[in-house]
Amino acid sequence: PPPPLQYSLLLQHLVGDKRQPRVWDPAVLGGIPCPPKSEEQKMVERVMESCPFKAALACVGGFVLGGAFGIFTAGIDTNVGFDPKDPYRTPTAKEVLKDMGQRGISYAKNFAIVGAMFSCTECVVES
Repeated sequence: PPPPLQYSLLLQHLVGDKRQPRVWDPAVLGGIPCPPKSEEQKMVERVMESCPFKAALACVGGFVLGGAFGIFTAGIDTNVGFDPKDPYRTPTAKEVLKDMGQRGISYAKNFAIVGAMFSCTECVVES
């Protein structure tokens, strides 16, 4: 019969001093081998992975999505354009569009700030 398995020896080979480094070759794992990256590709990758780029992208994306969300919520709100001093007056299209634009800009600025703050915080924690 084979000798009994000693877990201490097994652990030495898995996580201990006798552990062998493994080479992860994509071809062995079944991945698609690709040619090495050019200097331009590496430079673009470095720029896109930088904190200022990520923060700017989150800021712009937050501004766009916040503006769209603000206009959407203003369209659903039944009180857009109404004057509380004169509740029986029907607002004009210009007043309604002005209120929708103001709400869209307000949401856009808030979403941009939150996106930039989140991106910067993530980048600081990551690096």
